[in-house]
Amino acid sequence: MLVHLSVDDLGLIEHAELEMGTGLQVLTGDTGVGKSMLLASMAILRGDRTRSDVVRTGCQKAVVRGIFHLSESNAVRISEQLGISVEEDELIIEREIHREGRSRCRIDGRESTTTLLKRIAPLLIEVIGQGHALTLLQPGAQLDFLDRFGGLLELRGEHAHNWREARQLERRIHQLEEGVRERSDRRLHLEHIVEELETASLIEGERSSIETDLELLEERDKVLASIESVRQGFLEQENSILDQLGSTERDLRGLASLHPGIATLVEGCSTASVLIGDALRGLSEVESDLDLDPELLEQKRKRFDQLVILEQRYHRDVEQLISYLRESREELAVMGGADDELPDLREGLERCISHLCEGSHRLHKARLEIVQKLVADITVEFKDLGLVKARLEGSLVPVDSSNGWNGMDEKGGDRFELLFSANPGEPLQPIGTVASGGELSRLMLALQRTLADASGTATLIFDEIDSGVGGRMGAVIGEKLSQIGSDHQVLCVTHLPQVACHGVRHHRVIKETKGEVTRTRLEEVSGDDRVKEIAMMLRGDRATDRSLEEAREMLVEAGHFGEELTR
Repeated sequence: MLVHLSVDDLGLIEHAELEMGTGLQVLTGDTGVGKSMLLASMAILRGDRTRSDVVRTGCQKAVVRGIFHLSESNAVRISEQLGISVEEDELIIEREIHREGRSRCRIDGRESTTTLLKRIAPLLIEVIGQGHALTLLQPGAQLDFLDRFGGLLELRGEHAHNWREARQLERRIHQLEEGVRERSDRRLHLEHIVEELETASLIEGERSSIETDLELLEERDKVLASIESVRQGFLEQENSILDQLGSTERDLRGLASLHPGIATLVEGCSTASVLIGDALRGLSEVESDLDLDPELLEQKRKRFDQLVILEQRYHRDVEQLISYLRESREELAVMGGADDELPDLREGLERCISHLCEGSHRLHKARLEIVQKLVADITVEFKDLGLVKARLEGSLVPVDSSNGWNGMDEKGGDRFELLFSANPGEPLQPIGTVASGGELSRLMLALQRTLADASGTATLIFDEIDSGVGGRMGAVIGEKLSQIGSDHQVLCVTHLPQVACHGVRHHRVIKETKGEVTRTRLEEVSGDDRVKEIAMMLRGDRATDRSLEEAREMLVEAGHFGEELTR
């Protein structure tokens, strides 16, 4: 589970730390205070992609750091994924998001990748966002839930590997077959490209370099005249600047011992003479470069014209032409002997399809065995969630196999859909057709309660799972989240006091503005402060005697009225 979270320079958060324990933790605060950034930090710890503009204004990077305590089983599974030994007591994940767009990831102090982080993230933390319930409207997502519940992700992973391999082989065969039909013309075309571009001997940056040289040469007379004027001013004319510096240095050198300031002036004159000498030598080099042989100048012009023609012909700049040449060479190399590959590729595809069909059959059989249990376990939760008369069934239908494996996808050859009826007498229909927003939220909560034990995820983050429900149902949801928290660590972001009162710990997010600077601050509330916070959530603007008393009653009913409320 997540025991400590620290966030630096993310959004409005300058610095925030969140200490978490077991059970249900609640997070409250007004709209716009920065709760979303805290949730974003959780997603960042999972390896999710994030935009560089989340970095706090005026800062170069944001840092998110999470400390996790692992169960023995998760420590073993994570060790297998990482290829290193991970102890049960602690796993530290740290990510840096830089303003220029790059990011860094460290796992237990070692540099890692977000790809590897994503592999272990499902064992550590899951974020169920405000729109998460909408995934129930997608049959593909419902199939994901079924496989997670049944522990079939590994079996599905094997199927996905075979499916991707089959697709890759199929694409390769198609490419080669197309190439056979078009090989002659294509080969001639590529050979012409390679010959022309190889003959041109392209060099990166050459065009811009020649263009700069030619532009300078166009103004050669003006540049040379300016160089001569500078030289005369510094060196050649009577009483030149160098002469004056030398004379001054000689006059003052004998007086240097009289005052430190004179010695400093003598040193300055000497340094200035050296710098001017270096500059004049540089001007001489420029002058030499401009003094080109007419024949060499003509070569530069012809070369520039050649490069421009090639760029216009191929609609690519010189750097792109160099890449185009390399790609053309590679394609020519692949074309050679491609016909010989086809028999082996077709044989490999047949073997892969055979494995694919066998795996799909095993996956279908395994899913059939768990559909009813998933439905039954979800239905058990309905009573507590105010869905007493609701019905739920699962429809698992294999795709039409008459077209072979082409009806499959990475998830197998099944279509799974949950059918729902909220009231007696109403037919079972797809969830998206009949479920209201509040019913969707409760269905998602029931599903997450069911999946909690099966997933192995230690920490569950709920972002306003109570959205769209009233106070009475909010209390029910709070109780359900508390039940989940008995076996898992749960953090719930909520605006409902009926949910907030069920947390074993209560954290409040506050936004403060001082001058032109706005910051988000996080604090844990307990005792009378917690009573006041819940009373404010009830009233909306201020705590009254009545709302304070109601808040205390709610905490008593939730089982969180004790010494911490009377301190």
